[in-house]
Amino acid sequence: MHTLWQDVRFGTRMLRKHRIATIVCVLALALGIGANAAIFSLAEAFLLHPVPFENSERIVALVDARLASDGGAGFGPQDLTPIAPATYLDWKKEVHSFDDLVAYGWDELNLTGDGPAQKVQDFKVTSNFFAMIGVQPLLGRAFLPEEEEPGRDQEIILSYGLWEQRYASDPNILKRLIKVNGKSFNVVGVMKKGFDFPMPGEAWIPLTLSTKERVRRDHRWLWVLGRLKPGVSFSAGAAEMRSISEREAQAYPDTNKAWRLQPQPLREFITGTLTRQYMVLLMVAVGFVLLIACADVANVQFARITGRTNELAVRTALGGSRWRLVRQLLIESIMLSLAGAAVGLFLAQWDIQMILAHMPPDVARFVAGWKTIRLDTNAFLFALAIAVVSGVISGIAPALLGSRASIAETLKEGGRSSSVSRARHRLRGTLVVAEVALALVLLIGAGLMVKGFQELLSVNESYAPQTLLTLNFSLPEAQYAQPAARLNFNEQIMRRLSSVSGVQAASQVTYVPYADGGAVNEREFSIEGRPPKQRGETRTAIVETTTPNYFNTLNIALRDGRLLNDTDGAESPKVAVISESLARRYFPGENPLGRHIKAGKAEAEGGWMTVVGVVNDVRYSWIVKEDVPTIYRSFRQAPPFYTTVVLRTAGEPLKFVSAARAEIAAVDANLPLYNIKPMDKVITESIVGIAYVATMMAALGAIALVLASVGVFGVMSYSVSERTHEIGIRMSMGAQTSNVLSMVVRSGMGLTVLGLAIGLPVAFLLARTLSSLLFGVQAADPAAFIGLPLLLLAVAGIACYLPARRAAHLDPLRALRQD
Repeated sequence: MHTLWQDVRFGTRMLRKHRIATIVCVLALALGIGANAAIFSLAEAFLLHPVPFENSERIVALVDARLASDGGAGFGPQDLTPIAPATYLDWKKEVHSFDDLVAYGWDELNLTGDGPAQKVQDFKVTSNFFAMIGVQPLLGRAFLPEEEEPGRDQEIILSYGLWEQRYASDPNILKRLIKVNGKSFNVVGVMKKGFDFPMPGEAWIPLTLSTKERVRRDHRWLWVLGRLKPGVSFSAGAAEMRSISEREAQAYPDTNKAWRLQPQPLREFITGTLTRQYMVLLMVAVGFVLLIACADVANVQFARITGRTNELAVRTALGGSRWRLVRQLLIESIMLSLAGAAVGLFLAQWDIQMILAHMPPDVARFVAGWKTIRLDTNAFLFALAIAVVSGVISGIAPALLGSRASIAETLKEGGRSSSVSRARHRLRGTLVVAEVALALVLLIGAGLMVKGFQELLSVNESYAPQTLLTLNFSLPEAQYAQPAARLNFNEQIMRRLSSVSGVQAASQVTYVPYADGGAVNEREFSIEGRPPKQRGETRTAIVETTTPNYFNTLNIALRDGRLLNDTDGAESPKVAVISESLARRYFPGENPLGRHIKAGKAEAEGGWMTVVGVVNDVRYSWIVKEDVPTIYRSFRQAPPFYTTVVLRTAGEPLKFVSAARAEIAAVDANLPLYNIKPMDKVITESIVGIAYVATMMAALGAIALVLASVGVFGVMSYSVSERTHEIGIRMSMGAQTSNVLSMVVRSGMGLTVLGLAIGLPVAFLLARTLSSLLFGVQAADPAAFIGLPLLLLAVAGIACYLPARRAAHLDPLRALRQD
């Protein structure tokens, strides 16, 4: 221990002696370690702690996936889908690997009384839901089994935030009745602070299934969770559930054949595939940055050790073992890394604060694990671990080579051509090549991400989202059960909103593009006279219920036929307008006008709609790269409960919010409005995750470019100083300034070109991965694969030119006298 402490003190003196080299190393490592600590904190929150309760590792999400090969839409390898009620009830009877199964369904409710009307995100849950996940209310109780019976479901559990915000933390809340969708509900519980599962739950009500709903297999709306029995592995439980699912597919082919059960651990299900993929991308990217930083530090260490060759030789001559020298040099390297980690943790904390500060609150509440992002003890230990590893990686090669030199060869003058010196030169060159290759991969990845993000923004400019205001409402069924009542309400507010000064157009549609974070809400539809080719096959499309002027409001061009108009009323023949992608997919080589389609199965209630027009496609999501088939039907022929109002304004959309609220309140004062946003904000909030990833990739690419250029500059500067004697001889024998300049630049650019040649194939593999994840990214994008390598080549050229210029202006006499 005493000798170790001696090494630390001596290492401190040596680092102080070479202050500039120490500062460069500390800053390089701080950038690498800080970026890794920040991304680790994100990964820990998203991948390890996305669920707001303990002991979730035994809980499995049981979801279906409709594969493209089984007649699915083909928008991706799989689309996770809820379960039908009858299937869930069958599972409860047959399953043996799980202690229990629970189900929940997404819902929204309107709260009235006790203040302004408010829309609340709630979930319908089975009575055993809270017991199964191991969470109990802070106040009151969970639901009782008898409260799942229709007619006995007038109970509600509030989230802590809703209790605090709307009811002022009333301690007597359990004794109160509150108005929910126009009905009186008993408050039976309040959940603990921070609990919002399933996200972003603000309230929970009992899940009730009528006799008719309990036998339905075609209406998939229940998300099912199961807790594995003690001793049962995930693979065993998943295998049993797949076996049950396959038996049901054989028994009910019309509704189950094309679906495949995809059990997932709850953490993976909550986080989502895309989040995991992008987190892996960022972790690989920061790993590359750290490797580049280590390469930079290793090259600096080579330069420092070369300057200490005589010192190391003397210590060896005095009896110092090679292991002692290696240990001394490794301790100095680790000390550099620990100093870099200390600075890097401050950078990581700043990074995390920036990330948290710029996420819109409406988006953050939907991101699993967002509230747990922090620089905690685990992040500190991670930073400490990678600091030690980085110290070893950046110091081991210089230490081994530096301690290997021959005493006689080192102490005699002119031992510049020793085998150790040549090995150091080759290794430094290898490190530069690796830096350039890694930097190129990061630069191209960053460039593709940024371009993809810009494409997502530009593709929507056709309908000028900056002057569109959107808002949502959901009509309570108790008050608007009849279609005539819903139609009367919608027509009244359309007339009122159209008359507001500055509103150029007022329209309605079910879903605007990029609504719900870019989720694509598809429904099954049928084509008259064209039954499915095989049992279980379905056709799906987005089904929009809209006002006739919606197409003009969003500048959706007509391609064939006509648009919806005001004569398409409740008593008129039902009509529909379809998108070009639907026409191409389901009516290839034929004219779809005059054909009949229906939302739902052919035998479902409701009449057939005649296709009267074909319009351009609209991009609905950044997740789905292809155009999604869409059906537009008249709001007069299918008056909706849920809708989105879209206003084209003459100026800043938010200036019209008060007027819109007043006009709608004049028709129904108890109707809450929500998601009131300009359309461009709807789009940016939907793709904010991509914006974050693109920004972080761009920052990492810039860091990699700087570190790589510093690495090239450092190696070439040291090479010039090492070859000063040789350069003096060349100049004394007649070599011109241009010859020396060319020799040095050619040496550095050769390493750079080799690094580019290695990095390009790796970058192409990364580009192929990104092209499958993000709209607008091409695997062989010319700008990225030509422009960015040229940028790196130019920066490396400057880094080579500066030392070369110094070499070209050396005084030959001084150079010859230098050792």
